Amino acid sequence: MLTKTEAKSLIDQLRDKEISLGRVPDTWYTYENHVLGVAKVAQTIAQKIEGLNPERIYVAAMLHDISRTEEEREKRFHGILGYEKLIDLDADAARSAITHMFPWNIIPPFESCSKMFFGNKADYDFVAAFLKNNPRTDVDLLIQLSDTMANKDGIVTLEQRAQEYAQRFNISIPKEMIEPRYKLKAYFDDKIGGNVYDLFKAKDIDVNYQSKVQKER
Repeated sequence: MLTKTEAKSLIDQLRDKEISLGRVPDTWYTYENHVLGVAKVAQTIAQKIEGLNPERIYVAAMLHDISRTEEEREKRFHGILGYEKLIDLDADAARSAITHMFPWNIIPPFESCSKMFFGNKADYDFVAAFLKNNPRTDVDLLIQLSDTMANKDGIVTLEQRAQEYAQRFNISIPKEMIEPRYKLKAYFDDKIGGNVYDLFKAKDIDVNYQSKVQKER
């Protein structure tokens, strides 16, 4: 299992690799804000739920996107790449890589997500079998929620995340994409007996997000 320090070292190694391949250093914050934001959200919520290990969840959440920057070069789904990179280092982190994109561990038919898998049916079948053979856990669900509560600016609400996504890709968010994530929030609201947003101070959730989005348009 990896410690927080070792997990952060993997992130730093990835940063150095990406910059050596031509990434502009000043843009790295967009990746780091997301993964560290996801880790903070997951750890903070886990601290309120009996039976979860906040420290382990922080590590797994931090590494969920460890291969996100590499998938275009490799032409393979980043969840698979991350799983392969992490499985011998930290099984929990490897699991987070392969499950975080599929709310409630439900994978759509291949025809609906073949682009995500770069047309690689073998990778799709591996993920589908993993989800079928490994019953979902609250850790899976928590990292899925947390992934939706952090973007390039850090911690945000689901509404802000959907707004940013819609703007970035110039699309309307389909109901089947957003509804499972609202159900995840409702699930964890019930788990903590409150609103997960209330666990984060105004300085954590980006209260100026709306005005920033308007300025960028």
